[in-house]
Amino acid sequence: MSRLEPVEELVGAALQNLGLERLDVVLALAGEWGSLVPEPWCTHATPSLIKDGELLVEASSPQAVSLLRYAVGDLLRTLDERFGEGVVVSVRVQAPPSGRQPS
Repeated sequence: MSRLEPVEELVGAALQNLGLERLDVVLALAGEWGSLVPEPWCTHATPSLIKDGELLVEASSPQAVSLLRYAVGDLLRTLDERFGEGVVVSVRVQAPPSGRQPS
């Protein structure tokens, strides 16, 4: 007979495999993004997930990608203040999927 694992461990492992190892932080970012992060982040990006300390954000347009990459330091300082140092250690900015119109 195999050893049963607690449900909490299984759910935690499943969330980590999906890139949601810090679900608490991802949910807080989703709820507070507009009021938490500075410009240009609050109007030109949407947080997606955190994996291995890297926050993935989707830019509102291909043109916003460079602007956001330039402002990563400001975002990291804000996130350190809100969630503690080391929770988010890097930010990856990606363009929106092809064919999607900016909102």
